[in-house]
Amino acid sequence: MLRSFLLLLILTLAACAPRPKVVVPEVEPTAQLVETLLASLARNAEAAHALEGFARVRIVHPERRLGANQVLFIEKPDRLRSETLSPFGTPVLLAATDGEELSVYLPSDRSFYRGQASLENIQRFVPIPLQVADLVHIVLYDPPVIPYVDTHLRVDPQRGYVLTLRGDGGVRQEVVFDGRLRVRAANYYLDETLHMAIGYDQFDENLIPAFPLTIEVRMPQLDTRATIDLRDIELNPAIPATRFSLTPPEGVPILPIP
Repeated sequence: MLRSFLLLLILTLAACAPRPKVVVPEVEPTAQLVETLLASLARNAEAAHALEGFARVRIVHPERRLGANQVLFIEKPDRLRSETLSPFGTPVLLAATDGEELSVYLPSDRSFYRGQASLENIQRFVPIPLQVADLVHIVLYDPPVIPYVDTHLRVDPQRGYVLTLRGDGGVRQEVVFDGRLRVRAANYYLDETLHMAIGYDQFDENLIPAFPLTIEVRMPQLDTRATIDLRDIELNPAIPATRFSLTPPEGVPILPIP
């Protein structure tokens, strides 16, 4: 059960999936347009700092396929709480991290686990090299931006504005914007190898700014894909800090992670 939880926790991410045709104006990829796209990316990063709501999480992994309904509480930079629900709506697994400590409680067998919210602890259960902070930012429509030394822009009528950020050592990132300058994808490469692709879809126009309700992730090197469909969400709520920690019920011992 603990392994299943961490798969759900880590992979609340997103990937590129087939989308309807994107129509963008036929314009020259000027330096001014590059600055406009970078500014749009920065506005996304500042727009949402917290989220609470419901989600349907689906994961395809070499070892198993998982699907679960969850209650989510997320706050930058690295706070996350997930309550996995049974088909009857009762919690079957609760997990929380404040960025430093990770706690997991399984009510069915009254098992409580606690350990450091470290990359090493996460990778004991799932071989995905992502920090909790990266996961939080991805779900909050703020895909991590690599340190880059130069940029290149091309206009693809089928995909959108494709902005490439090049870093050192063969690292590069491809950020795809649609005609409304919304980020639709963020793809991460080392040389010519795609390591992770994040995608955003199904935007809720009633939220300001418009916010994606479907997030997908694809990690080809790990043969892993995950999708999260959000619903009934609230952006930037005031979430008490206590929400991101768990206390074991009386009489339940604390077991270490690992």
